[in-house]
Amino acid sequence: MKVLIIGGSRGVGRCLLERALSQSHQVTAAVRNPAAVDIHHPQLHVVPCDILDAAVTLALVGQDVVFCTIGDKSRGPTTLYSRGACNIVQGMQAQKVRRLVFLSNFGVLGEKAQDFRGAALLLLVRCFIRPTLADHRRALEEIQDHAPEWVAVRLLPLTNGPWTGQYRVVVDGIPAKSSHIARADVADFMMRQAMDDSYRYKAPAIAY
Repeated sequence: MKVLIIGGSRGVGRCLLERALSQSHQVTAAVRNPAAVDIHHPQLHVVPCDILDAAVTLALVGQDVVFCTIGDKSRGPTTLYSRGACNIVQGMQAQKVRRLVFLSNFGVLGEKAQDFRGAALLLLVRCFIRPTLADHRRALEEIQDHAPEWVAVRLLPLTNGPWTGQYRVVVDGIPAKSSHIARADVADFMMRQAMDDSYRYKAPAIAY
């Protein structure tokens, strides 16, 4: 399978890149700085890409699925996610790429917590990254309206823990008594969505 990973130089994107290569997929990593990708593999092609530039369409040529793992550490107002989503969706339509699997954030659906821990997490995210959450919501709306097929993965706080393959997935709200998820397991779940229709047109949250 030919896969495009937008934002594959670090974090979840880096883990996803490694997992895709381990499964013998043909991988294109579209990143702002190609030098930041220090993996060398015969099945890996690294290309420069600015998600805010409509030229992202070029990276989508011939791909079977696109993964978007972009992130922004800023807590201020941003349009990174919504503008990026718009460019990706337009590129998918132009190049006839069917499926998009992208990172979102818990809180984007206005979820209600099932317990005190979940309530505390939702309060923190709504207080400290409210502008980011608002743009995640705009991005999700853009993708819901225009992407041919999509899966939005709602993240809980991330860790650098090892891959386990053992995590809980819920479509409504967030997993009870949960607090985190390892980047490696997020990558595992995202990779599974390339071919699995269980969460097509849904926004599952994953956590331990």
